[in-house]
Parts: sequence; C-alpha cells; structure tokens
Amino acid sequence: MKAFSADPDFSQAVIDELYCPKPKYFPIAFVLAVFGGLFGAHRFYLGRTLTASLMFLTAGGGMVWWIIDIFIVKRLVTAQNQQEKARHDAGEPPLNLAFLPAKNALSLAELPAWIEWRSSRSRVYGSLFLLTLIGFILGVISGPTGTYEPTIIVTIFIVVSLFAARWEMAIKIPIIASLMRWIHKLRLYYYNVDPGNIWLLSFRPIFGVFYAPFSAKARAEVRLYLELGVVFSIAFFASDLLELSQHESIWTGLGLTLAEFVQTLIFTYLFVAPIGALLTTQILLSRRDWVIWILSTACVLGIWTGLNVTGGI
Repeated sequence: MKAFSADPDFSQAVIDELYCPKPKYFPIAFVLAVFGGLFGAHRFYLGRTLTASLMFLTAGGGMVWWIIDIFIVKRLVTAQNQQEKARHDAGEPPLNLAFLPAKNALSLAELPAWIEWRSSRSRVYGSLFLLTLIGFILGVISGPTGTYEPTIIVTIFIVVSLFAARWEMAIKIPIIASLMRWIHKLRLYYYNVDPGNIWLLSFRPIFGVFYAPFSAKARAEVRLYLELGVVFSIAFFASDLLELSQHESIWTGLGLTLAEFVQTLIFTYLFVAPIGALLTTQILLSRRDWVIWILSTACVLGIWTGLNVTGGI
C-alpha cells in the first residue's frame, strides 16, 4: 500500500488571480473618504495602510488631513491603479503582495526554501500539542458563550484542507471550490514566507494586527484570514436575520445579531489563523497523509473535549 504525501496542489488559476491586481474605484473611495475618511477608511481601501493608520490615530489629522483627502481622493485612486498596472505589465506581484517574487521567477516545483530548518520531528510533536490546545480553548470558549460558529468554520477548514488535493469533483462545487481556492492562496503565502517558530504561530493573529501597518507580509496574512472570517460571518449573519421575529423587538434582535456577527469574526480570526498556519505548513513540508490526519483529528478532538468540559454538547 502506497503511503501518499500531502500535496499542496497549487492551482495556476489561483496564482494568476493573485498576480492580477484588483482595480480601485473612485466612487467607492469617495464614499469611504466622506463617511469614514476621519479614520482613514479610503486609505485602507487603497492599501495605504501606514497613512491610514495615522489618520485613524489622529482623527484625520485633526480633520484637516481628512478634508484635504476628500478633494484629492480621485488623484489617489488614479495613481494607485497606474502603479498596479505598471507592476502587472512588468510581471511583478501587486503592491499588497510585494514580498512575492516576480511571476516568471515563481517556482513551486520544489519544497519551500525554509524546509531545511523547519522540518524537524519535534515540530510535528509541537504542532500536535498546539493544535490540540488551541482546539480545546476554542471549545471551552464556545460552550459557555454559545458561539459555535467558529468551531464550525474551523472544522470546515480542516475537512477541505484534507480533501483539497484528493477530491477532483470538489472543484466543480461552487462554494467548496471557492474555499479550496482560498486554501491554495494560503498555501502559496506560506510557501513563500518562512512560518517561523511554531510557538510564535499561536500568537500570529495578535502580532499580525500590530505589524500590518508596517509589513506587507503581515497585511497579506491578516487579509487572508479576515477574508475567510468575513465571508462566513456574513453567511451566519444572514441566517440569524431570519430569526429576528423571535425577539421582543426587531431592533433588539438586530443588535444581538450584529453582536454575534462581530463575535464570530473575532473568534474565527483568533483561532483559524494559528490552526491554519500550523496545519498548512505541515502540508507544505510534504508530511505523510497519516501525519496530517492525526494533526487534524487532534484539533477536532480538542474542540470536542472543550465543548464537553463546559457542557456545550
């Protein structure tokens, strides 16, 4: 019986999508500048994270910077799109992925460059411990609060990660196909970025938020996990809206639903990020399939145990 190795299965379509910049639109930037410019919303939209953060911290530079930006926002959008087009024509990645190599220099035929110092057996044992612990903490938190959405999201992520390179029919199922493409993006990110010490991966969500204004790598990682969190949070939010009639008033129900939306997004980001980083980097190291299955099962069992301890199930 052949012992298969986990296959990152990079998709050329995903690579093409990543290296194709998304244009920024003036109407969107203008609305954000008018209604959220005091906190740098339009600059966040344009990818100018550092100056956006400064606007956020200074309330738009005492409103002066905000007012100026309302008049020059069209120029900012034009400059952004022109710069992205020039990079695309040169085969370079978009600005938000500037740490990646040029497209014609991207080679995924070999194992990651960081494999030499990240492939020890102790890393597998450490990942096993951390995945179990993080899963347990998620279960303990989800039980008393009744916030089961993040546990569902983590479980879906693990299942799709296990079958992404094995089930050819999955790519034809719209929702699963979209999640698989997101997982391929995540794998491409960690292929090109040294994941570092596994113990630090557990704090990745916290570090990422603080480093994002100053690091393109941190911004890309935060954005990836926020994409997943926002999509699932919106889906759960939409289902919760159908139950508004069960509350004393629509406004009370809407307030509770919005609170659950924010809670789901935060929990998803805090727990999917370290689990995703630990599991994905082990897959990139071409571990045997049974190793990935054990790591994944340990995380799920950790969640189940945590829920049991708190009476969540």
